[in-house]
Amino acid sequence: MMASMEIYQRILRETKRRRKGRREWKVEIPNDVMEEIVMRLPVRSIMRFQAVSKHWESMIKTRDFGARHMAHQRSKDPKLMLVSYGLSHIRFEQRDFETTSLQESLRLKTEKIEGAAMAISECCDGLVCYYRLTQAVEVVNPATEKSLVPLPLAKFQQLHKDHPDRDMEQEIEAITDEDDGPDLVPFIFFTRFGFGKDSLTGRYKIVWLYNIYPATLNKKKKTRCEVFDLEEWRWRFVTTRPLDHHQILSDQRPSFANGSLYWLTGDEQGYPSTLTKLIVLDIHTEMFQVTSTPPFISPDASGDKIALCNLDGRLCISELQGDCTQEFWWRVEECDKWERIFSVDLISTSSWFGGIASQPLTPLAISRDNNKVVLSLTYHENLVDFDLDPDSTVYHLYYSGYYGFAVPYFPSLSLVDF
Repeated sequence: MMASMEIYQRILRETKRRRKGRREWKVEIPNDVMEEIVMRLPVRSIMRFQAVSKHWESMIKTRDFGARHMAHQRSKDPKLMLVSYGLSHIRFEQRDFETTSLQESLRLKTEKIEGAAMAISECCDGLVCYYRLTQAVEVVNPATEKSLVPLPLAKFQQLHKDHPDRDMEQEIEAITDEDDGPDLVPFIFFTRFGFGKDSLTGRYKIVWLYNIYPATLNKKKKTRCEVFDLEEWRWRFVTTRPLDHHQILSDQRPSFANGSLYWLTGDEQGYPSTLTKLIVLDIHTEMFQVTSTPPFISPDASGDKIALCNLDGRLCISELQGDCTQEFWWRVEECDKWERIFSVDLISTSSWFGGIASQPLTPLAISRDNNKVVLSLTYHENLVDFDLDPDSTVYHLYYSGYYGFAVPYFPSLSLVDF
């Protein structure tokens, strides 16, 4: 019996010694190093890490962590988000930029879509808005599969819901803002809003700039603008006085780059004009200005031959020339200059776009690794890629298949706590 007790105690002492040794060899990883490791993981993996501890959950939900994660994502090639919709759903497909292979998808139920088609905003920090003229705007993060509750209707959405007849010209006590009093119901002809981020405060804002219809209502004031700050959670008017005597070009989606939104001007009916100018809104100050188009754009270029977009975080402007070539330039903010990046021959690409060579193409994204750019044409399904090697003139069919909209996309943790 005594021998058994001695053996037991010896085993117990040995077990404690080994456990102590393991504790002595335990490796402690500093929190800042662990954060750097987690920051490089896919979004869905990071979301699961919130369950590790309250410390991890609070760390992941901080705005600083989300900003550093987004900066890391932007150091790589973007994903491509293809958006399509049916009568009562909308589908987001995240595809690899290099192979176009499907990586993740999200299908959301929506209100039954009737009348006007669905519209999709640009992607801002991984957030995308989808909406219709008379249905509430919804904001979704496809990577986290989270979405905000539907936004309240903008003032002009309410008017169009109550008075859908575009030819109505009876006086209605409609919109009153700081600049003028009641007048006719403004009709918004294929107007899309801009979605951007205040670079100083980090607040996301939706900006809906639209023409007053008919244009003869007010000889001076031609536009109105409503802004929705996601943190204030309300629509409010901002002054458009700097835009007096200017209308925006209809059927365009404004582009967001470097803290500002950009539109092209049109004529009194919102149609293309040969006196095209550039409308700029500083997202932080919410102040408008009208400027001439850059010097490489022809002075009499029609607005439907000029294209604006955000390309790799910069404002990109191009003009479709009479010989069916299109030159693309982007703004180099560091030195406040424009840089020519490439040109395309639309005759060569037209075979993938139903023979169309009369409408400007839009570049979606540039690959840093493979030095190529992906091009799209509004309302056409195919996407084409172009080798940016100066000695190459090779175009390829990049993607063929149904989609409603295609946007460059970086998976993000934005609004992870809503």
